[in-house]
Amino acid sequence: MLPIEIIERILKNCDGKSLLNARKVDENWKTVVEYLTEKTKIWEWCCKEEIPTNQLIEYMQNYEESDSQKWLNIYINWCSWEEPNKVICDIVLSPVEVQRISSIAVSKDFIAVGSQDGRLTIFTTQWKRVFIARILAVRINSLTFIESSHTDLGIEICLVISFPKGLYIFCFDGYNTSQLEVLDVKSHSVYKNFICYEKAGGRITISKLMTHVGRKELVEIWFSRIYSPSSLSCMKMWEGVCTFLINNEVKIIEYGTAGGPMDIMKKKTNISFNSPLDSLNIQILRNDIIISLYKNEDDGNCDFIEFFLLDENGKYSKKLFSTWSIFRCYITCIYLYGNTLILGSNVGNVYIYHVSRWKILDIRDYSHKLIIGKHPIICMDVKETPNERRFYVSSRSNIHEITGFLPNIY
Repeated sequence: MLPIEIIERILKNCDGKSLLNARKVDENWKTVVEYLTEKTKIWEWCCKEEIPTNQLIEYMQNYEESDSQKWLNIYINWCSWEEPNKVICDIVLSPVEVQRISSIAVSKDFIAVGSQDGRLTIFTTQWKRVFIARILAVRINSLTFIESSHTDLGIEICLVISFPKGLYIFCFDGYNTSQLEVLDVKSHSVYKNFICYEKAGGRITISKLMTHVGRKELVEIWFSRIYSPSSLSCMKMWEGVCTFLINNEVKIIEYGTAGGPMDIMKKKTNISFNSPLDSLNIQILRNDIIISLYKNEDDGNCDFIEFFLLDENGKYSKKLFSTWSIFRCYITCIYLYGNTLILGSNVGNVYIYHVSRWKILDIRDYSHKLIIGKHPIICMDVKETPNERRFYVSSRSNIHEITGFLPNIY
């Protein structure tokens, strides 16, 4: 047995996976690792050195700053999903019935479900209903939590609700509701308390949701305009940068450091699609991945998925797959969280992938194929805890929970 001081010096220079393995040697080694965990920032160092920045940003949003084990839990969760074949997946049908589901959003404490008839239902994560009302006369397209908390002092919920041609900022304190409305909105993206939206006529605005004298208000911090015949295909806000796809041109604005409301968007690159833009279903994931879905007009049974991988130098690479030839079904929903990519299909199947590097991703090599039901998957969200990742997968009539239990090896 080496002296404790020598073991400490050795372990302080190890990577996270070596530290996790060291905990299993014996009680003495485990005690040393626990001592380093308590007295140093060793797990924070491991997270920042080993986990890709975009993934780490996403994980940190699911943990409280006051959590003393935050960095250790983040590392264990990330490390476990680096080998997803060892993660045990369990599927549970939610115990609630919501008719004509159109959208879902999950926070640390709550689950919000939108319906095609404009009804909003909010549950706790234990499926106890805390709010239900028909707040719109039209379909709710999407839901995004900006703020949510549930303490002994009460409930605080703030949601961005998207409906055809508009947005609602919906707030609920357990007793009272309030709403802000933005009309004529064609598309939008939300990140933390920032909202970017495109209005009819081509005006793009980034606003920050703030509290003033106890009331919520949107404060405009940047705007621009797209002039015809250009059109905005999609946008994505992500950690201080908003990425736009305008026709086939990728542009960005750094809204976190914008010098003024009329700062000009920076051109990043031009993308060459394999199909006309008007036939594509395009989604920007984070700020460096663009995915397009399209149908081959020459073959009605042949859908394609195309990945565009953007780099910092204005260049990109791309990967193209035929989803029909691989899955014999169509992709209806795409969801990315950390190092996990999930594809949902029109026959209720879900395919889970580990993404270590996008350039080696092959959608034929999924780690899990889960049969959720027989109906198309329309939306997904995730809640992460120190012990599991729980994905909420929704069809029009049911919500299933895919629980990824972490392997009990650490």
